[in-house]
Amino acid sequence: MADSPISVAFSKVQDLPEAAKSGLPAAERERADSFKAAQRRDQYLCARALLRALLQRYTGNPAKSHELGSDDKGKPVCAGGPAISIAHSGGIVMCAAAPHGEIGIDIEIPNLRHNIDGIAARYFAAEESAWLATQPEDRFFMLWVLKEAWLKAEGTGIAGGLDRLRCVVTPPAIDAHVSSGVSPLLSLYALDDALIGIATQSAAHENLAIELWDPQSGLFDSDCGALFVAATG
Repeated sequence: MADSPISVAFSKVQDLPEAAKSGLPAAERERADSFKAAQRRDQYLCARALLRALLQRYTGNPAKSHELGSDDKGKPVCAGGPAISIAHSGGIVMCAAAPHGEIGIDIEIPNLRHNIDGIAARYFAAEESAWLATQPEDRFFMLWVLKEAWLKAEGTGIAGGLDRLRCVVTPPAIDAHVSSGVSPLLSLYALDDALIGIATQSAAHENLAIELWDPQSGLFDSDCGALFVAATG
């Protein structure tokens, strides 16, 4: 596993068959039942089924054998397995695994109804906010998914401070710096209307591929329409 590449896969929530749900451990099905919102329940079930399928292929161990949990900050962990991360937006869930270090993944569907100028001015670094004022609106969302992914890799989430990672995205390059700690390794992809950010602390992204998981067949397909946008050098 130490020499394995980063593995990233996504699935569509509405495609999850009952057989895939029933194949999850009882504790995870019970956890899903505790969600009042149907969308949140379906996202959780699909994410767990996808993550276990990804881990089975990544490690060679049966899907149900993996002990999944979270650390004291809520970051998902796989006991004795690779570093993992989970994200969802609307009807899409994504999971990622890395052989060493930590990994974070985020997916966002840009919503131009948000006050992106105000959000950038309040939460981003001053130089980022000034740069965004001269750029197309999609650059804000590119920075957002990269920042979220990096904070997930650190295990802090947004509470860790969106301005700690400072980025400029000029496809195909990402110029990124952090105020302290390990320099970021970042990749940015587009999937239909969504943007995907991937961050690691030490695992190289050269052989990274995003795949679609079909829960009906259990197969992964790299011909899924995900397009590379940019990455750190």
